[in-house]
Amino acid sequence: MGDLSSGKNAPKTGGGAAGSNASPAGSGNTKNNGASGADISNYAGQIKSAIESKFYDASSYAGKTCTLRIKLAPDGLLLDIQSEGGDPALCQAALAAARQAKIPKPPSQAVYEVFKNAPLDFKP
Repeated sequence: MGDLSSGKNAPKTGGGAAGSNASPAGSGNTKNNGASGADISNYAGQIKSAIESKFYDASSYAGKTCTLRIKLAPDGLLLDIQSEGGDPALCQAALAAARQAKIPKPPSQAVYEVFKNAPLDFKP
């Protein structure tokens, strides 16, 4: 369906870097608090799957992207989500899908620290 990737340094304000296979992207001054790249990639894939399970008519958004900023609670509850740029129609659809999605609990505190306020690139 597409890619959903997260920047390793969640506080970054510029949005996530484009990636493939839900891989983490970005670098900067913020450490990833001990979370392994595999754990981060795996959890990004779980978030992607959760949102895609509520996303319909993905084919009408082919080639379009939207950067979403998610804020998660330690149990995976979506506290807030906002569009940070991209195709307006895709962003609206992705926001609606994310609000309906059941995002799993992060596997560790270290992974939660990466995703508690993270940019995600959504590409159906």
